[in-house]
Amino acid sequence: MKKAFALFAAACCALALSATTYTCHIKVVVNGIVSEQDEVPVVVNESNGTYDLSLNNFCLTSEGITMPVGNIAVSGVEGIDEYGYTTIKFNAPITITAGNDGVHSQDEWIGPMLGEVPIDLTARFINSALDANIDIELAVLGQTIGVSLFGVAPSIKGDVNEDGEVTISDVNSVIDIILND
Repeated sequence: MKKAFALFAAACCALALSATTYTCHIKVVVNGIVSEQDEVPVVVNESNGTYDLSLNNFCLTSEGITMPVGNIAVSGVEGIDEYGYTTIKFNAPITITAGNDGVHSQDEWIGPMLGEVPIDLTARFINSALDANIDIELAVLGQTIGVSLFGVAPSIKGDVNEDGEVTISDVNSVIDIILND
């Protein structure tokens, strides 16, 4: 019995260790209007060759107005490993759940009010960097929200070349890291 419990505990620890949180720059496009936010966490968890990805407490911000959307999460997506990184693709409806950022009340999150919404997600990642695109189809409003995420895990900071700004040269540096990792 002790051996079974120890094996179960070890398995739980191994699963917990497989989650990576990326600090991502986010760009959102709605009806051709682009808004950008500095940092949002994106969590990727691997279990037996399948992946869960979550963008929690997602908010649309435009012209100083913030609209809390909620948690966008997919689970059990098969990963394809090639060229040194893993790619996951998901194209199906999901229910966006209410966030829990401590700023907005549960009834302010609009995601749960939308019911199931089709999303098209493609993410590429390694242990140190992630690049993802999520298109959220809002048929009720007749529009698609495009979400682009680019981020790094805690082992790499966004300002890779330490010039005080996160720019395309930082992106190129991270791409070099990805290709040579």
